[in-house]
Amino acid sequence: MNRAEQRLALRDAAQWHARLGAQPNCAQTRQQWQAWYQQHALHQWAWQRLEDLQAGLSGLPGPLARHTLGSDVQASRRTLLKGLVLGIGISGLAWTGYRQTPLWLADQRTATGERRQLTLQDGSRLTLNTASAVDIRFDAQQRLIILRAGEILIETARDSRPFRVRSAHGEMRALGTCFNVRQFDDHTELEVLEHAVAVRNAANGAELRVDAGLRLSFDERRLGTPQPADLNRAAWSQGRLVIDDWRLDRTLAELQRYRPGVITCAEDVAGLRLSGAYPLDDTDRALAAIAQALPVRMETRTRYWVSVKARK
Repeated sequence: MNRAEQRLALRDAAQWHARLGAQPNCAQTRQQWQAWYQQHALHQWAWQRLEDLQAGLSGLPGPLARHTLGSDVQASRRTLLKGLVLGIGISGLAWTGYRQTPLWLADQRTATGERRQLTLQDGSRLTLNTASAVDIRFDAQQRLIILRAGEILIETARDSRPFRVRSAHGEMRALGTCFNVRQFDDHTELEVLEHAVAVRNAANGAELRVDAGLRLSFDERRLGTPQPADLNRAAWSQGRLVIDDWRLDRTLAELQRYRPGVITCAEDVAGLRLSGAYPLDDTDRALAAIAQALPVRMETRTRYWVSVKARK
């Protein structure tokens, strides 16, 4: 078996390990894993290799049970899977490896409604928005942030190493800059606040320079055309949603990112226009302010279910 086959098998084994650990009592998952395990001798080799490494890290005697993992080895399991899956994804499989890795393996992540600001080892500042996840890869040759989910704001520090942000759809290389990146399911959005960013997509490597004051929406195959940036976009890093002539349904969808549960909007009021600044750390207050600004009412069944309807 060659090295590429080994790496693929190890990646698959790590993913199965994660699934079994997350669903220890799911008979269907165990059956699916068993079918994969019996499918090829390479799969059995990879699983045994993972178990041996896991046992060595956790100090457990002998191989771990194949079907479940005890709660006392959760931390070492996370460390092992990160080393296998993310390492494989970055060095051998480009974008595909890390996209298939569970988000709980991310180096840094935020919950719904949480923001987090970090000062990186080179002095750069990284801010994570709500429900976001990143991996940080700094070494002698590069500074790399892998955006796994959500949105980040980057303020780079001066350094001889290139500073890059990788999303599911491509890669952004900072040219001494401050920029905002948000990853959607089918595309990535970049807003350049200072200087410039060079962008290339994942499929063909085409590159485009995006200067300050511009935004770019791109996917794996197309880079698109830079458009004027929304300079209020990064206000989230200060805990504010700043909007100018937004539709009500768009505003509510943005607020939904910062609170658990569901916000629904009646069709007859969805097109109402709204401008202003709203607090992201208190979305109840933001909703109350919207109800004062527009002829709408908030119908609250529970903290987790809000319906916005026309005011009677």
